[in-house]
Amino acid sequence: LQDRLMLGLTYFSTLFENLVDFDYLQGYVNIKNAATKGVEVLLEARPTSALHFLATYTRLEAEDKDADEYLLRRPKDKFSAKLNWRFLRRANINLSLIHVGQREDLFWIGWTPARVTMDSFTLLNAAGSYDLIEYLQVFIRLDNILNSDYESVKGYGTAGFSVYGGMKISF
Repeated sequence: LQDRLMLGLTYFSTLFENLVDFDYLQGYVNIKNAATKGVEVLLEARPTSALHFLATYTRLEAEDKDADEYLLRRPKDKFSAKLNWRFLRRANINLSLIHVGQREDLFWIGWTPARVTMDSFTLLNAAGSYDLIEYLQVFIRLDNILNSDYESVKGYGTAGFSVYGGMKISF
């Protein structure tokens, strides 16, 4: 299709010896034997030179072989999609959607950790930029537009809807 469409499929499998992890009580620790395997599917489309679409889906299995437990903070399912549109020769708009599936983490009650399943979450983000002149660009970024209440790590909050903006000078 004249390089306008690309499909990709990747299978991966990794065995780890002494995988470095973090334990709140002990600090950095080694997981003696761990394994990950999975598949990633990719779809990339460029219907015009100004429009670019990219979507990926990953299915992951991640195991601590010695403890016979799923590795912490690794979702089994993750999906992302990005749409970028360059227009007026100076303007650019980018939309992205990220969905992270359920994953396990530790929740500490005093000195005792309990294994918990964290909820999945979806983030919608947008960014735009405009080149005022050759060396000056203004930009704006909107993060977590849906104002999702989520945690990447149990007990650590994340920002709600956020707006960032600025100027970039290149010389």
